[in-house]
Amino acid sequence: MGAGEDYSSSSDRQESLLRVLRDRLPDAHFGSMVGVDGIVATAAEKAALRARTGAAAVDMESHIAERVARRHGLPFAVVRAVSDDARRSLPPAALVGMRPDGGVDLGAVLRSLAKDPAQLPALIATGRDAEKAFRALLRGFHRLRAGAGDLDAHLLDMV
Repeated sequence: MGAGEDYSSSSDRQESLLRVLRDRLPDAHFGSMVGVDGIVATAAEKAALRARTGAAAVDMESHIAERVARRHGLPFAVVRAVSDDARRSLPPAALVGMRPDGGVDLGAVLRSLAKDPAQLPALIATGRDAEKAFRALLRGFHRLRAGAGDLDAHLLDMV
């Protein structure tokens, strides 16, 4: 599939994109995602969202990009690494420590831990899971970029 290849419909282009992703990321789990504007922090909230939407995962960013792609008739797929699975609730310290820009408010985390030191093991596990997810995402990124020629027809941005 070359960058100048013509596609008969956006559905064909979407299928072509998914085929490339399945080939490049054979260990990935494929499914629908649901986008939300706020954090889904508890296992109960995650379960309710899955029951309502059937989505395999949730994030707070991809639905915005999907809207833009849809508006322009472009194929769209998102590659994510999930760090807090549906069975786990995030500890309060992780929630108060998240800045809107993605950074960490260390002061807020420490204040939360001072109020409830028992959340420390869950916070450590959350950090380990996040690190593991970032490593998986980086491996996927390298697999996709290794032969990006077949993605050129689809790729707008990959960060």
